[in-house]
Amino acid sequence: MARRSSRRRIKVNGLSNLEAEIMQIVWQDGKVTVRDVHETMLGNGYIPYTTVMAAMNNMAQKGLLKQNKNGKAYIYTPAVSKTAVAKDIVDSVVEKISDGSIIPVLSHLLKIKDKKEVEGLVKLREKLYS
Repeated sequence: MARRSSRRRIKVNGLSNLEAEIMQIVWQDGKVTVRDVHETMLGNGYIPYTTVMAAMNNMAQKGLLKQNKNGKAYIYTPAVSKTAVAKDIVDSVVEKISDGSIIPVLSHLLKIKDKKEVEGLVKLREKLYS
């Protein structure tokens, strides 16, 4: 009988635009409050403070953010890495759209023209075959 890992794995099927923007800020800054995120997001246009607060609370409940009470404000840190989120989203898309076949995704990636992206794919290929 296979044993399940005691460490809970976060499964991300996708992020809303708001969640993605919040995660980018949290990944960049490492430790933030709702106010920090809200002030950063105000640079892109008006968004209600309560919308940011509710989204971050929901993201903590989903396991995307860690929420620690520090005085009057919660301090948020990332609970998942960019790489883990990207992997889970790609896995979800492959499963939902391509019936588990990675070939359409790889076919799309092979059309990339940006030199740095191509170099990254070549390095990844080398890692896989080394």
